Amino acid sequence: MTIKPLKTGDSMTAERFFTGLLLLFMWLLSSQAQAEIKAAVDRPTLYFGESLTLTITSDQNTNTQPDFTLLDAVFHVGQTGKSSSTQIINGEMSTQTQWQVLLVPKSMGSHIIPPIEVDGERTDPIKITVNKPDPNAQAKGDIFIEIETNKESAFVQEEIILTVRLLYAIALKNGALSEPGGDGVIVQQINKGANYTTQRDGKTYQVLERKYAIFAENSGRLTLNPLVFEGEVTDNSRRSFGMFQRGRPIRQVSEIRELDIKQIPQSFIGQDWIPAKQLNLTQSWSQDKPYQVGEPITRTITLAAHGLSETQLPELQIPTLNGAKVYQDKTDTMTRTDGKQLIATKVIKYAVIPTSEGPLDIPALELAWYDTINQQPRTTTIPASQLDIEAATGGLNEAPQAFNFQPNKPPVTLAEPVNEPLSEGNPAHSIWQYTTYALALLWAITLVLLFKKKSAPQVNTPTTEPQISSAHLKRLKSLDPTELQQALVDTWNHRNNQSVTNLSQIDHQLADEDLRQALTDLQLSLYRQQGELKPFNWAQAINKGRYVPAQPQTSKSEGLPGLYE
Repeated sequence: MTIKPLKTGDSMTAERFFTGLLLLFMWLLSSQAQAEIKAAVDRPTLYFGESLTLTITSDQNTNTQPDFTLLDAVFHVGQTGKSSSTQIINGEMSTQTQWQVLLVPKSMGSHIIPPIEVDGERTDPIKITVNKPDPNAQAKGDIFIEIETNKESAFVQEEIILTVRLLYAIALKNGALSEPGGDGVIVQQINKGANYTTQRDGKTYQVLERKYAIFAENSGRLTLNPLVFEGEVTDNSRRSFGMFQRGRPIRQVSEIRELDIKQIPQSFIGQDWIPAKQLNLTQSWSQDKPYQVGEPITRTITLAAHGLSETQLPELQIPTLNGAKVYQDKTDTMTRTDGKQLIATKVIKYAVIPTSEGPLDIPALELAWYDTINQQPRTTTIPASQLDIEAATGGLNEAPQAFNFQPNKPPVTLAEPVNEPLSEGNPAHSIWQYTTYALALLWAITLVLLFKKKSAPQVNTPTTEPQISSAHLKRLKSLDPTELQQALVDTWNHRNNQSVTNLSQIDHQLADEDLRQALTDLQLSLYRQQGELKPFNWAQAINKGRYVPAQPQTSKSEGLPGLYE
C-alpha cells in the first residue's frame, strides 16, 4: 500500500477541521459547566380541584428525563411534554430544553414543589397555595365566560385588576376571545395567559385565564363592555366524520360588570395625583472621589411605582443650585409587569457642574402620593445632602506666581548639615569652600543686574500672542459639541498660557456676554444631549481678540521681579 504525501491544501483543510472540532468540544464543555436549571409555575395560587402547569427549563440540550415521581405525594401528575430549541444570535449559539407537566393538588393548604434534578443540577423549591373552592362558582353550561375584579370601588386612575376566564367542557376547534374595554377606560394585559383545568358542580372544565390592569379616567359609575367568544366546536353528527369532520359555530357573551369610581381627594387637587400600591424614590451619584470645580457630576434619580403605568409618573422638578450649574439629560421611562400588577419606572439624569469650591448644598426632594392599599396620603423624600467641592486641579487656582525674596527667612537648602567637622587638610573641605565662594559671587552679580534692570527706564514693548493657524480656526465650524469643547479649551490654554480643563473655568474669566452665552449653549448641548447647537462664529471671535481673560494675570510680588521675567 502506497501512502501519498499530504498536500498543502489538504493540510489546511485538515487543520481547519480539527480546529472546528476543538472549538465545538470546548463549547460543549463550557455549556455543560454553565448549565442552569429553573422551575416555574403558571399560577402560585389556585382553588382545590384546579390544575397548574410546572415548567422545568434547562439552558442546554439534554436527553435526561426529570424524575417527577417526587410529586406523587402531593399532586396528581398528569400529561408531560418536552420541547427543545436552538438559537444563533450574533454568532453565539444557545440551546434550551423545556419540560411541562400538569399537576392537580390532592389537598388544600400550602404545598412545596420539591427541587427537581436534571443532569446533576437542582431547581429551587416553589411554594403554592390551594384555597377552598368558591361556593358561588357554578357551572353554566358547556362553555361560558367569567369576569371578576379585585375591588368594586376605586379612585380615578387607580389600578384595578380584571381577571377573565373562558371555561369549556367541549372540544373547541378554534375561537377568539375579545378584549375588555369601556368608555374612558385604559386597559393593559399583565400576563401571557394561563391554561388549566377546574371542577364546577362535579364537571371538569378547561380554562383559559387572562389578567388585565384597567384605569378609569372619569369618576362615577363605570360599565365594562361584555366580553364575547366566537369559535367552532367539533360536530359529532353522522354527517360529519373523519377528515370531513365539520365545525359548529358557537358564540358566548359574558355578563356586564359595573364599578364605582371615586373622585380625586381634595388634598391632591392642584398637584400631581399618584395613586400607587408602593412608591420608591432613590438617588445615586456618578463618582466616589473628590469633586472639583468645573468637573461635571452626574446625579441619577430613580422613581418606581407599583400599580401605575409610566405615563402616570409625574415630572420631577430639578432644583437650581447655588454654586453650580445644572443641565438635565434624557429621561428614561419603562412599564413592566410581575404577572400580578404593573410596575412603572422613571430614571432622570442630570449633570451638576460646580462653579465654586466649598460645600455644595443639595436640597431635599419630596414627592406626595396616595397609598391605595392603606387608603391614606404619603410623602416619600430624598433627604438633603452636601457635597464637598475642591478647587480645580491645574486651573485658575494654580496661576504662575513669581518667586519673592524674603530676607528675614533663612534660605532653604537641599543638603543636610554634617555633624562631624572636616579636618583642615581634607580636600573636600577646600572644594566646598570654593564652591560656596563661587555661588556667592554669582548671586551678588545677579542682584546687581536685577537692581540695574529695576532702575532702568521702562520701555513698553508689545507682547506677541501665540499664533494659531487660520486652518485650525476654520475647522471649528465643522466640529461636533464634544470636539468643539476640547478645541476651545486647547485654544484658550495656547493663547492665554493657562491650564484650564473645562469650559466653566473659561466662562468665569470672560467679560464678553456673547461669548459667555455661546459657552452656556455649548454646555447645554453637551449635557442635555438633545436639541441642535446654536451657530456661533468662534473663529471670528478668536481672531478679533475677544477670547481672552477680562483681566490679565499679574504677579502679586511687590518686591523684586520674578527670576524668569
